[in-house]
Amino acid sequence: MPRAAVKTAATKIVAALEPSAPGLWFCNWKIWLEARRRLERALAPLELRAREFWLLAIAGPGNVPQHEIAELCGLDPSSLVAVLDGLERRGLLRRQRNPRDRRIQWVQRTEAGDRLFARALPRSQRAEAQQLAVLSAAQQRQLVTAMRKLVTISK
Repeated sequence: MPRAAVKTAATKIVAALEPSAPGLWFCNWKIWLEARRRLERALAPLELRAREFWLLAIAGPGNVPQHEIAELCGLDPSSLVAVLDGLERRGLLRRQRNPRDRRIQWVQRTEAGDRLFARALPRSQRAEAQQLAVLSAAQQRQLVTAMRKLVTISK
């Protein structure tokens, strides 16, 4: 089946599933899809994918255990390995064994990873601002405050 036909069929299926009064989960899913699309587009000139950006953000300059990154991202650790391998091959992060517990791999950004993240962050912030632009400044603050409350209840 041609790609355009598949997309049209999928679009029709999703449209049929859309509730007339969408709830939190549906809205969250749709917002996330749009945010990811915007972030992918913003990062494309840097040859960086959204998931790679978030892994660079999480890894930061510190030693973050690889299993904690997987948990934070909601990923199976084996799914994470391929993405980390790619970032490591590109010289954007490094992994090293914890000298006290050889079962644990620490992940951290390299200097090249720091530089790329510093270039990517403003692009991600602009993409976020563009998505939120349909709301007034007060509505944006209210939304973010409410979302932060929802995030804290999951801890």
